[in-house]
Amino acid sequence: MGFDFLNIDLSKGLNNPPAFILEFPYEVSENYSPVLKKYWGDVISNPVDFFRAVQQKAKSSGAKAICIYFNIQEPQETEKDSILLKCNDFFKSVLKICDFPLMVRFSGHGIWDIELAKVILPICDRELIISPVQSANYEELIKIAKATKFNHYFVLRTPIDINLTKELNILSIDAGVSEKNILIDPEMGCIGYGIDYGYSIIERICLARKDGDKMLDMPIIVCAGEESYKAKESKSSDFSSSWGELTQRAKMWEISTASSLIAAGANIIVMWHPECIEVLKKQHSEVLCH
Repeated sequence: MGFDFLNIDLSKGLNNPPAFILEFPYEVSENYSPVLKKYWGDVISNPVDFFRAVQQKAKSSGAKAICIYFNIQEPQETEKDSILLKCNDFFKSVLKICDFPLMVRFSGHGIWDIELAKVILPICDRELIISPVQSANYEELIKIAKATKFNHYFVLRTPIDINLTKELNILSIDAGVSEKNILIDPEMGCIGYGIDYGYSIIERICLARKDGDKMLDMPIIVCAGEESYKAKESKSSDFSSSWGELTQRAKMWEISTASSLIAAGANIIVMWHPECIEVLKKQHSEVLCH
């Protein structure tokens, strides 16, 4: 299946509905939100079973794609081969059962991500969205991806700086990536944890786009789910009753974060809780009806 939803008409503004991607982590750590652990249940103990459950929920919630987050910290040298082999085997299993557009997000650690890409991308049998591509590894990741026979998309991530965003876009185009295959990830926090900076940079990118800057005229993608569940408010019951019950509070943290980023101008939102996608899609429909 292709990525038809990436053909975003950036001139349509509010009438252009945001696209949602449902993401899940390859490794479920101790810090993984208890709300999400309870929601997904026992499947989280097996990555392939977890994928099956996510694929089912992606379809029912209205998500446009699934993202596998290879949230693996760089291991010791003696463990690398074993871990990379497990990732390879897992991805082969996923490709056999996946009938949904697929995004692959690596760890975010530049050099380690190159090693992950070398065992993941050569076995792909379809176009992927590849994330994050950063200044530390863009040349290598693009080279590995372009060695496949597929026309992949690249999520270019830079740390909340419009000049760095534009620079990486230009460098990636020079490395052979079409501007039509670039997604901008300006990197940001969630509600209460720096979202104002992220909101501001998205606004600036959108304004530059309207002023005719072709090097910023690409869809904006944000990881609202991951950032929201980093917040202690979405993971801990150690708050007064006035903060509300944890499950509802956690979902509202993700919904509020995503809503803010959509209002700023984000086009593609990577989420962690399927029910939050359902709420946001309904929210957008209701806004258009008034």
